[in-house]
Amino acid sequence: MLKADRRTRGPANHYISSCLKYLHDHTPFVWLCAKITFITLFFIYVAIPVFVKANQWIMPRIIFLNIVRWPPFTDLTKPHDFGLNNTRNFYLNTQEGVKIGVWHVLPVSVQSDSNNIPWDKFEDELSNGKMVFLYLHGNSGTRGSYHRVQLYKILAQLDFHVIAIDYRGYGDSTGHPTENGVVFDSYTIYKWLKSRVGDSKIFLWGHSLGTGVTAKLAKLLCEEEDHPAGIVLEAPFNNIRDAAFHHPFSAPYRSLPYFEYVFVDPLKEHGLFFNSEENLASVIPHIMILHAEDDLIVPFHLGEKLYAKAKESRGHDKVQFVSFEASLGYGHKLIYKAPQLPSLIREFVAKSK
Repeated sequence: MLKADRRTRGPANHYISSCLKYLHDHTPFVWLCAKITFITLFFIYVAIPVFVKANQWIMPRIIFLNIVRWPPFTDLTKPHDFGLNNTRNFYLNTQEGVKIGVWHVLPVSVQSDSNNIPWDKFEDELSNGKMVFLYLHGNSGTRGSYHRVQLYKILAQLDFHVIAIDYRGYGDSTGHPTENGVVFDSYTIYKWLKSRVGDSKIFLWGHSLGTGVTAKLAKLLCEEEDHPAGIVLEAPFNNIRDAAFHHPFSAPYRSLPYFEYVFVDPLKEHGLFFNSEENLASVIPHIMILHAEDDLIVPFHLGEKLYAKAKESRGHDKVQFVSFEASLGYGHKLIYKAPQLPSLIREFVAKSK
């Protein structure tokens, strides 16, 4: 029996001895790995949260990301450098003295072979009865970002005017973005348009963070009984808290008890809510929501939550939800590639008249 026990323990003892010998021979490497792991975890779960909480300006900067200008080293005064012909660049000042950069793309039916189109031509065409889309972009980049330009081209080919702006702090616009500030910039442009288009219909198109701007702008306009003709929300979220919680950058912190305290409270203190589900409850026009199932920035289910809330307050016939399968690879920015997008827009516009 004793011999059997020794035979049984033999392999185990040998294994333990081998492990101890390995640790002895590789002690510097093991300690190095342990140090790297500890420092990494400390940096992610202690240093970053402490730094963010101590510097509460950081979270609003992350939400707006207006410091990320892509493409870089471009001249927004020259839309043709971005592949946009028959487009004018100009600036409008808000009541606060903020300068807002604007592009106006002409509908295809009134476009010219020349880029030297007189200013009066643009002004006259705004009142020609053709409908207008006011495009409100998401965070980072400018009105010249590639995916945005591709959408302008689609809308212009459908014979709509396109007005695209950079909110305060974006592109070549002055100032610093806040929730109320970017909404007021959009409101200023809308009112400027309204004074020029006559009886032409104005539609709002918001993408990503711009859907929050669009929803709040639409609520403000409807309270004044100045209803837009219709609203398109591309890759929307229901509120900024949920959007921040489900953003890829927040993945390491979501399950931790201090998430709200560190990452959400600074947003509230800076007046950042973008509560679209609440804002849309009092909006009159038809709404079309576009969302890709493989959107990793604003997850698909947040668009579904917004849709469900909008249906509760407005009814099924006033809200349309269009999903795009993950296999198509449209993600967060590429819905403009969808072959059915032009027909979806035409049908929505016809229904909203």
